Amino acid sequence: MKLNKIDLKKVAGSFATGVTVITTRDKEGGVVGMTASSFVSVSLDPPLVSFYVDNNAKLMKQLTEGATIGISILASDQENVSNHFAGYPDPNLPIELEENNGFPLIKNALGWYITKAIQIIPTGDHHMALCSVEKLGRNEEKQPLLYFSGKYL
Repeated sequence: MKLNKIDLKKVAGSFATGVTVITTRDKEGGVVGMTASSFVSVSLDPPLVSFYVDNNAKLMKQLTEGATIGISILASDQENVSNHFAGYPDPNLPIELEENNGFPLIKNALGWYITKAIQIIPTGDHHMALCSVEKLGRNEEKQPLLYFSGKYL
């Protein structure tokens, strides 16, 4: 049976996920980011997380071993932030970043990590970034933004 991308995407989309924004800095110090729902906590000891980046994503240029990577877990009221970093910005809704421990993260996110990329692994049409967790935090007052079958819940 030959699998096609449409069916693969449809079945993968039936798994409800949280939504994150991955941020890092480019060589000039500017912020580069992307929306990702392919994020997972890998290990508690040592603390490791991972996410996947499309081979054609702008973030791939900055995705190197040793890079500092911010991961912001979006809150239920941050659909516009998700859309912005997914390539659908709304010019009337500015994106607010906050410096957290010297690194830019999404302001008012549900949770966040500051990580170091320890391995970048080719995985088909994506690369997996395995990261060690350096710092983290959570806003207990917020609820998650969820994504299911191509729509926010």
